[in-house]
Amino acid sequence: MNEKKALYAFGCANREATVERLRFAAALAPDPAVKKLFYSLSVKLSDEDCDKWYRCFFYNMRLEVEHFSHHKYLPDSCPVPIKEFLYE
Repeated sequence: MNEKKALYAFGCANREATVERLRFAAALAPDPAVKKLFYSLSVKLSDEDCDKWYRCFFYNMRLEVEHFSHHKYLPDSCPVPIKEFLYE
């Protein structure tokens, strides 16, 4: 999920531009874990075989992330409200 969030923030439909942007973000990131995340994602996407599926994956990932962001967050300790309909 962290890779999807990184692609949502720094990605675009152009794979080469996304790889370059992720490398710049990795160079500028102060946290080593975030630096590793950005760099490893840029290495995964730098493979030429990614051209076949990247654009479709990117648009589907954008739709998925935008869909989840519109839902209201409920913590695990909070009970889920269930509406019961009584029929006579």
